Amino acid sequence: MKRSLAIAFALVLAVMALGAQSADSISKASTTNYYKQTSLSGEDLWKAVESYACSVSVATVNADGTPNVAVVIPGVTKDRQYLYFGLAPNQTGINFKERKFAIVTFIDYKAPTATAKMFTSGARVVVEYVSDPAVQARLVEENKDKKATPSTIFMKILQVLPIG
Repeated sequence: MKRSLAIAFALVLAVMALGAQSADSISKASTTNYYKQTSLSGEDLWKAVESYACSVSVATVNADGTPNVAVVIPGVTKDRQYLYFGLAPNQTGINFKERKFAIVTFIDYKAPTATAKMFTSGARVVVEYVSDPAVQARLVEENKDKKATPSTIFMKILQVLPIG
Protein backbone atom coordinates (compact mmCIF):
# COMPACT_ATOMS: atom_id res chain seq x y z
CA MET A 1 0.00 0.00 0.00
CA LYS A 2 2.81 2.41 0.88
CA ARG A 3 4.50 1.64 -2.43
CA SER A 4 1.31 2.33 -4.44
CA LEU A 5 0.78 5.63 -2.63
CA ALA A 6 4.41 6.56 -3.24
CA ILE A 7 4.01 5.75 -6.94
CA ALA A 8 0.83 7.82 -7.14
CA PHE A 9 2.52 10.72 -5.33
CA ALA A 10 5.54 10.51 -7.64
CA LEU A 11 3.27 10.59 -10.68
CA VAL A 12 1.47 13.66 -9.38
CA LEU A 13 4.78 15.42 -8.71
CA ALA A 14 6.02 14.53 -12.19
CA VAL A 15 2.88 16.03 -13.72
CA MET A 16 3.32 19.18 -11.63
CA ALA A 17 6.97 19.50 -12.66
CA LEU A 18 6.11 19.31 -16.33
CA GLY A 19 3.76 22.26 -16.01
CA ALA A 20 1.19 21.31 -18.63
CA GLN A 21 -0.94 18.24 -18.14
CA SER A 22 -1.33 15.89 -21.04
CA ALA A 23 -1.77 12.16 -21.39
CA ASP A 24 1.80 11.89 -22.65
CA SER A 25 3.35 13.72 -19.68
CA ILE A 26 1.42 11.49 -17.29
CA SER A 27 2.32 8.25 -19.05
CA LYS A 28 6.01 9.22 -19.15
CA ALA A 29 6.16 9.84 -15.38
CA SER A 30 7.42 6.29 -14.87
CA THR A 31 9.65 5.07 -17.67
CA THR A 32 10.56 1.63 -16.33
CA ASN A 33 7.89 -0.98 -15.67
CA TYR A 34 9.44 -3.12 -12.96
CA TYR A 35 6.39 -5.28 -12.25
CA LYS A 36 4.97 -5.84 -15.73
CA GLN A 37 4.73 -9.62 -15.28
CA THR A 38 2.59 -9.30 -12.13
CA SER A 39 0.38 -6.47 -13.36
CA LEU A 40 -3.31 -6.83 -14.12
CA SER A 41 -4.55 -6.03 -17.61
CA GLY A 42 -7.43 -6.81 -19.95
CA GLU A 43 -10.30 -8.89 -18.60
CA ASP A 44 -8.32 -9.84 -15.47
CA LEU A 45 -8.16 -6.18 -14.47
CA TRP A 46 -11.84 -5.47 -15.16
CA LYS A 47 -12.99 -8.62 -13.34
CA ALA A 48 -10.95 -7.57 -10.29
CA VAL A 49 -12.49 -4.08 -10.43
CA GLU A 50 -16.05 -5.39 -10.80
CA SER A 51 -15.61 -7.88 -7.94
CA TYR A 52 -14.18 -5.16 -5.66
CA ALA A 53 -11.07 -7.29 -5.18
CA CYS A 54 -8.73 -4.29 -5.43
CA SER A 55 -7.68 -1.41 -3.26
CA VAL A 56 -8.16 1.66 -5.47
CA SER A 57 -6.63 5.11 -5.14
CA VAL A 58 -6.78 8.07 -7.48
CA ALA A 59 -4.09 10.74 -7.78
CA THR A 60 -5.03 14.24 -8.94
CA VAL A 61 -3.53 17.72 -8.63
CA ASN A 62 -5.15 20.55 -6.67
CA ALA A 63 -5.43 24.09 -8.13
CA ASP A 64 -2.42 25.21 -6.09
CA GLY A 65 -0.27 22.39 -7.49
CA THR A 66 -0.35 20.20 -4.38
CA PRO A 67 -1.08 16.49 -4.77
CA ASN A 68 -4.40 14.93 -3.88
CA VAL A 69 -4.75 11.17 -3.36
CA ALA A 70 -8.09 9.60 -2.50
CA VAL A 71 -9.33 6.06 -1.91
CA VAL A 72 -12.26 5.39 -4.25
CA ILE A 73 -14.59 2.63 -5.46
CA PRO A 74 -14.98 3.09 -9.23
CA GLY A 75 -17.06 1.16 -11.68
CA VAL A 76 -16.17 0.25 -15.24
CA THR A 77 -18.58 0.71 -18.13
CA LYS A 78 -19.87 -2.26 -20.11
CA ASP A 79 -17.66 -1.38 -23.08
CA ARG A 80 -14.56 -1.15 -20.81
CA GLN A 81 -13.76 2.32 -22.20
CA TYR A 82 -14.57 4.40 -19.09
CA LEU A 83 -14.30 4.32 -15.32
CA TYR A 84 -17.09 5.99 -13.40
CA PHE A 85 -17.34 7.48 -9.93
CA GLY A 86 -20.29 8.36 -7.72
CA LEU A 87 -18.49 10.94 -5.62
CA ALA A 88 -20.02 13.23 -3.05
CA PRO A 89 -18.88 16.84 -3.62
CA ASN A 90 -15.16 16.71 -2.79
CA GLN A 91 -11.71 17.84 -3.94
CA THR A 92 -11.10 14.77 -6.11
CA GLY A 93 -14.26 15.47 -8.14
CA ILE A 94 -13.27 19.13 -8.48
CA ASN A 95 -9.80 18.10 -9.67
CA PHE A 96 -11.27 15.67 -12.23
CA LYS A 97 -13.34 18.48 -13.72
CA GLU A 98 -10.74 21.25 -13.54
CA ARG A 99 -7.51 19.44 -14.43
CA LYS A 100 -9.09 16.71 -16.60
CA PHE A 101 -6.46 13.97 -16.03
CA ALA A 102 -5.84 11.53 -13.19
CA ILE A 103 -4.06 8.29 -12.38
CA VAL A 104 -6.13 5.51 -10.86
CA THR A 105 -4.12 2.77 -9.16
CA PHE A 106 -5.59 -0.71 -8.62
CA ILE A 107 -3.79 -3.01 -6.19
CA ASP A 108 -4.90 -6.61 -5.60
CA TYR A 109 -3.38 -8.35 -2.58
CA LYS A 110 -3.14 -12.10 -2.10
CA ALA A 111 -2.62 -13.11 1.51
CA PRO A 112 0.52 -15.08 2.39
CA THR A 113 0.22 -18.82 2.71
CA ALA A 114 2.40 -21.49 4.27
CA THR A 115 4.29 -21.80 0.98
CA ALA A 116 4.12 -18.30 -0.52
CA LYS A 117 4.76 -14.73 0.54
CA MET A 118 2.20 -11.98 0.10
CA PHE A 119 1.59 -11.39 -3.60
CA THR A 120 0.57 -8.06 -5.12
CA SER A 121 -0.72 -7.40 -8.61
CA GLY A 122 -2.44 -4.40 -10.11
CA ALA A 123 -2.37 -1.62 -12.67
CA ARG A 124 -2.15 2.14 -13.09
CA VAL A 125 -4.81 3.61 -15.36
CA VAL A 126 -4.47 7.05 -16.97
CA VAL A 127 -7.92 8.63 -17.32
CA GLU A 128 -9.42 11.82 -18.72
CA TYR A 129 -12.60 13.58 -17.55
CA VAL A 130 -15.60 13.32 -19.88
CA SER A 131 -16.84 16.91 -20.22
CA ASP A 132 -19.03 16.51 -23.31
CA PRO A 133 -22.67 16.59 -22.11
CA ALA A 134 -23.84 14.34 -24.96
CA VAL A 135 -21.24 11.66 -24.15
CA GLN A 136 -22.05 11.99 -20.44
CA ALA A 137 -25.78 11.50 -21.10
CA ARG A 138 -25.12 8.49 -23.35
CA LEU A 139 -22.89 6.87 -20.73
CA VAL A 140 -25.49 7.43 -17.99
CA GLU A 141 -28.16 5.82 -20.14
CA GLU A 142 -25.94 2.86 -21.11
CA ASN A 143 -24.95 2.22 -17.49
CA LYS A 144 -28.22 2.83 -15.60
CA ASP A 145 -28.26 -0.81 -14.50
CA LYS A 146 -24.87 -0.13 -12.86
CA LYS A 147 -26.43 2.74 -10.87
CA ALA A 148 -25.09 5.56 -13.09
CA THR A 149 -26.95 8.85 -12.60
CA PRO A 150 -26.63 12.35 -14.11
CA SER A 151 -24.21 13.23 -11.29
CA THR A 152 -21.92 10.25 -12.03
CA ILE A 153 -18.42 11.30 -13.10
CA PHE A 154 -17.09 9.41 -16.13
CA MET A 155 -13.39 9.23 -16.95
CA LYS A 156 -12.20 7.90 -20.33
CA ILE A 157 -9.50 5.23 -20.03
CA LEU A 158 -6.49 6.45 -22.02
CA GLN A 159 -3.87 3.90 -21.02
CA VAL A 160 -3.37 0.92 -18.70
CA LEU A 161 0.16 0.70 -17.28
CA PRO A 162 1.90 -1.84 -15.03
CA ILE A 163 1.97 -1.02 -11.32
CA GLY A 164 5.67 -0.38 -10.95
